[in-house]
Amino acid sequence: MTALELPSWRATAGDRERVLDLIDNWAASSALAAVMGAFGGSVPESGAVDRLAWLDSFAAAEWDFRHGRERDSIRRSALSPAQSDAVIGQSPELGLANRERPGRAQYDTVIMTGGMVRAGIVKPRFVAELLEQGLGCGHILFLGGFRPFSSEESVVARALEIDADDEFGGMLAGLEQVFGPLGVPELDEHRGETPHASWRHLTWNRPRLPRLSVLAAPSSDPLQRRANSADTYRFWAEQRRTPAEHSVLQVTSPIYVPYQAAVAVGILGLDNGLAVDTVGASASASDLGPHSQPFLAEHHLQELRAAIGAMLALRRRLDG
Repeated sequence: MTALELPSWRATAGDRERVLDLIDNWAASSALAAVMGAFGGSVPESGAVDRLAWLDSFAAAEWDFRHGRERDSIRRSALSPAQSDAVIGQSPELGLANRERPGRAQYDTVIMTGGMVRAGIVKPRFVAELLEQGLGCGHILFLGGFRPFSSEESVVARALEIDADDEFGGMLAGLEQVFGPLGVPELDEHRGETPHASWRHLTWNRPRLPRLSVLAAPSSDPLQRRANSADTYRFWAEQRRTPAEHSVLQVTSPIYVPYQAAVAVGILGLDNGLAVDTVGASASASDLGPHSQPFLAEHHLQELRAAIGAMLALRRRLDG
């Protein structure tokens, strides 16, 4: 089984055509067809956009396990063993697992995407592994928002000795655990009329070591919702990025790699001209003992649905 290449942006001529081909190969893959087949679906032999639109509709009908709730609310459903085996078995080829190796040896910026409480520790641990393996970078950024922890996350936070009650605090605690002691940071912030309109940026400049920072970005629709992934990418790239930052390695949890790769290519690559690759944290960095995150087949399907939607949106932009 050969793993499918996921969207990336090289900031060179031919990027648009290359990424279109990657999206089309992913959508027409035997791996995706096998997962669809386990749920009674047959991928149509139609145009690329029509195929992705069909996949998006199918996934929305079959694989919405969140129903508007947070990711940690997903529980086991009535999947058959064959369905579970299909998605877990095809996940590495589709990019939902085993995507740990960066495409370059040097990046200007390593961006860790914020997330659930465990991400605050797992992602800095993985970045530390990459640095030990020889990865070079000038800036390590933890990028997220002010999302409050759910009641379940708060329990996990206490077990992991994370003294925080929201995503920003969890990111800060994770940096301190892995790269600390950090000392007093430079602070830049804005307090908006609502929490979703506020932002905060902490920075530690360290001699002969990568600069560290943690940034909670504002929402583009602060009256209705908190910042999403697209908001955080755009705010950093357009408001907080330095002129010297041109290449990005994005670090996320394994099952989010295809979705976040597509979103980052659209915003950081297509909109802002940055080279961008995406990798998922290793099993060793993700090992939190009894507090490790179990990724069920339902989690994989939920994120496969998100990836299909992001691939469709990116393809429409590239083809427009």
